[in-house]
Amino acid sequence: MRGSERWLSLGWRHPLWDLHRFYLSLSKQKAFQQAWLEELRSKRAIELPDGSELPIEAQLVDLFFEYQEERKIQLLKAESFLRTEAEALAFCESKNEAVRRTRTKNADHHQSSKAMIAAVSAVAREVSNKHGTTANLDPQTRCVWCSTNDLHVSARNLDGAIPGLANPLIVWEIKEYWGQTKGGSKMSDAVYECHLVGMELREFESKSGISINHIVFVDGKEQWSVRKSDLRRFIDLLNQGLIDYLIIGREVEEEWEIVLDNLLSSSSVRQ
Repeated sequence: MRGSERWLSLGWRHPLWDLHRFYLSLSKQKAFQQAWLEELRSKRAIELPDGSELPIEAQLVDLFFEYQEERKIQLLKAESFLRTEAEALAFCESKNEAVRRTRTKNADHHQSSKAMIAAVSAVAREVSNKHGTTANLDPQTRCVWCSTNDLHVSARNLDGAIPGLANPLIVWEIKEYWGQTKGGSKMSDAVYECHLVGMELREFESKSGISINHIVFVDGKEQWSVRKSDLRRFIDLLNQGLIDYLIIGREVEEEWEIVLDNLLSSSSVRQ
């Protein structure tokens, strides 16, 4: 998935995103959240935690409500791409790609596969070789970028980088969850991790003039289907421009190769 140009054109610093985040922060106070919406729509103002009111420009109010509607449509599209673990493993088998598993100390706990990692790596290896460049498919340290006056180190180890960990122009993070429970805080943490990485990359780009493609992969139908609020947040990051591509489930089977091939066709990405 790509973000909608309608929202990307606003820029990642646009006040819409702060207004939207404030709205999301009220999700555990349903009655207050509904009253907040009604006040925003009718009075073009919002109530702040101290009881005071903040007026909101009419154009921003209209943007806010327009975004809520498009977000619902994008969620349905995102959900339709999610795969079961069996479907993900079947794709890896078709690529003759070995799949590792996450081992836990509790033998009764579901030993989740790393099917998305295997699929992403298989395609990245194939397309990188085609373009005569390298790819680090299992980073053990952080990515580092240098420009004339700036240095940036990724907030955490990422899941892949092209052409390598020094000044990569394509980086990715993988968030696949195949457990047989209903997910949990780890999935919210996944959103925050990608948010932080994306925001820091955009900050570095604004100072250095270097362009970096930030890609996030998501899969696991059972768990993401019950963590829709977190899946919606990934859609927000995509539309805000903090993620350049959000590749969900079966999109890795066709779209990932196309995306990477197009990116590597740019001379600025070749090693």
